[in-house]
Amino acid sequence: MFKDLYLYIKFNFDKMFSSKYKIEGKCNRCGACCKNIVFMIEDEYVKEEKQFLDLKKFDKKYNHFEIFGKNDKGVLLFKCKSLDENNRCKDYIFRSLYCRMYPMVTSKIKLGGCETFDTCGYKIVVNKSFQDYLKK
Repeated sequence: MFKDLYLYIKFNFDKMFSSKYKIEGKCNRCGACCKNIVFMIEDEYVKEEKQFLDLKKFDKKYNHFEIFGKNDKGVLLFKCKSLDENNRCKDYIFRSLYCRMYPMVTSKIKLGGCETFDTCGYKIVVNKSFQDYLKK
């Protein structure tokens, strides 16, 4: 009985507090992450230029980005203005926090269907398989 309770508590503790995903690999310097940026306002992706203008009024860091296009879901894609023709950052030492954190993965991002780019050296992988949760 105590063993079953222990396993139940351990399972739920691991489920709540362990990372679901992790990042493996290293940067290939392809520049894809600098040319396909998406921003969110609360829980919604930015889809209109007016939303982006509002973001720039709210926080000056958004002035480092420009609209680059739209994806197939109508979400605006942004490009960093510091990217040079060789996909290198011209302001690497002073790059934004957004860039410094890439690739940061959360369950919300992963469950939303986001993945790294095909040319990217980083991959999002499951940190702990379902079978691992069942083990003692």
